[in-house]
Amino acid sequence: MVFKQKEKDAEVVIAARILMHISQAQAPEEDDTDDEVEFEDESTPLLQVSQRADTNQPKKVENQNMMRIDKKERFSEEKQRLIQTWYRAEPEPPEIFDEVPRPFNKPLKKQLKLSDVDGNQSRLMLPRQFVAESIVPFLEASENPSVGINVLVYRPDRKVQHMIFKLWKRAPFLTSGWKEFVTKYSLMKTSDFVTVWVFRHLKTRKLCFAIDHIRFPLMENQVGSS
Repeated sequence: MVFKQKEKDAEVVIAARILMHISQAQAPEEDDTDDEVEFEDESTPLLQVSQRADTNQPKKVENQNMMRIDKKERFSEEKQRLIQTWYRAEPEPPEIFDEVPRPFNKPLKKQLKLSDVDGNQSRLMLPRQFVAESIVPFLEASENPSVGINVLVYRPDRKVQHMIFKLWKRAPFLTSGWKEFVTKYSLMKTSDFVTVWVFRHLKTRKLCFAIDHIRFPLMENQVGSS
């Protein structure tokens, strides 16, 4: 019992250090505004965000999945209503394998930005609040996202792809395989949206992601300017 408590305390300390690392480091420049700035003021340390998880979870889940629609004028009114309905819906976890447990938390819903589909950057940016609340508290002592964590990503076709979850400066992202995912599904900025679940494999205990996507077509006269 004492050993388990010490192990748990060590994991808490490691998680706290990771969160402090995210909050203190300098954020990289983005080609376009990522949705992570919608949730918290940039001056709010992620450690504080994580510590509020138990007392303010419902509100933050709502904020997380009710993001504004970027470049909404490029969608018809009907498509805007469909997108808002999609944000509000609570999707069922994908049917992958029997050994996959329930996800850590509610999934992330994100509209893809230019930086997410840029082949030169080759990474999916994850909101800091989502990472602080839905990933970092569940990391094991041996996992250090500042160095990079090898993860399994389950695609919509149920096939598994290897990627790396990593913190670079203050930015959390999935890389080393994300470019192939974008190519596989011909993902585009603005019109494509993704749902991201995070969980552990029951047998291997490996950190896993499952990613699904949906497209809301732009108005015809806006396609070329997307």
